[in-house]
Amino acid sequence: MKINWQKISLIPSLGLLFLGACTPANNSSNTSGLEVKFLVGSALEKFCNQAATQLNQQQPKLDNGKSFYLKCEAKGSGDVVKDIVSLSQKLKNGTIQPDSPEFPTLISVDGEIYHSQLLYQINQTYPGQNYIPQITDAPLLANSPMVFMASQEIAAGLRKQPDIYRSLVSAKTHQDLDPNSPQLPIHYVHTAPTRSNSGLQTLVAQFASVANKRPEQLTVANVKQYQFQVQKIQSKVTRYGVSTSSLAEDMVKNGPFWASIASVYESSVIEANTANTQTRYEAIYPSSTFTSNMRAILPTAPWVSEDEQEAAEKAIEYLRSPAAQKIMTDLGLRPGIPGVPLGAKFSAQ
Repeated sequence: MKINWQKISLIPSLGLLFLGACTPANNSSNTSGLEVKFLVGSALEKFCNQAATQLNQQQPKLDNGKSFYLKCEAKGSGDVVKDIVSLSQKLKNGTIQPDSPEFPTLISVDGEIYHSQLLYQINQTYPGQNYIPQITDAPLLANSPMVFMASQEIAAGLRKQPDIYRSLVSAKTHQDLDPNSPQLPIHYVHTAPTRSNSGLQTLVAQFASVANKRPEQLTVANVKQYQFQVQKIQSKVTRYGVSTSSLAEDMVKNGPFWASIASVYESSVIEANTANTQTRYEAIYPSSTFTSNMRAILPTAPWVSEDEQEAAEKAIEYLRSPAAQKIMTDLGLRPGIPGVPLGAKFSAQ
């Protein structure tokens, strides 16, 4: 689904409601030469680190023979955008230099909503420069649809709902949704919308559901009109996670009284089922949902040197290779290139 955020500017309206955070990733080892810093959203954290380790073990070089290595850092997608915008403004004001190590060479966010925001905000800072590539010009690395995550016992009742979000407006227990479900209070969790893509997509989906509109048709007036219904859904939210992956991990660790339903990526459910636990989790696919496309964004900006650009292009080529894309599917993410088999982990959840 695509939303013209430049026109309707919903993110500031939605963002006033929530706060949150995401944690940085570990960095890869086996490093020497020119650093290619890759700032990614949290969904790509494990993939980036594992793929970087494999790439760096090959001791990659530029055409001129200079060595380079890939280094990963992960944050919530909102934080990624915030960091890049802040650095670009400092550069414009002269308080930071283009060769500052604070600048990443490569960027990725978990979904095209934040990609659009990055485009818009950098264009506001540098009108007409087109430092950030358009969405269709950024190579696709992976994708994962947004789903509801629940245990098998709870998932059966959720699947019977014509629209789960609308049902959550009034339901308080899982038996309110389905009399055959366990007598459990609804403990709903998702990530913080202002700093995480999955939380933002979830919040947009909630407004779209109660407004009975497609997300791209939402207006600021709709947000104001349907805020009360969405607040009723939010009253079931027991916590806002720091990242999508850690939220799913905590749900598995702490059980249904901690969280009985979560809005996460499909990959989070697949990963949860690889944990050493007797509970089996299922993904419930809403009739209308977002797919989060995760792309490699290589700015054509003053902070990316010619050597960095060449190194980044070689890194992207590797990240989109079948060998690296297999890491994606092993982690439960859908590949960004055709011809890579999904594997057994993508069987019905």
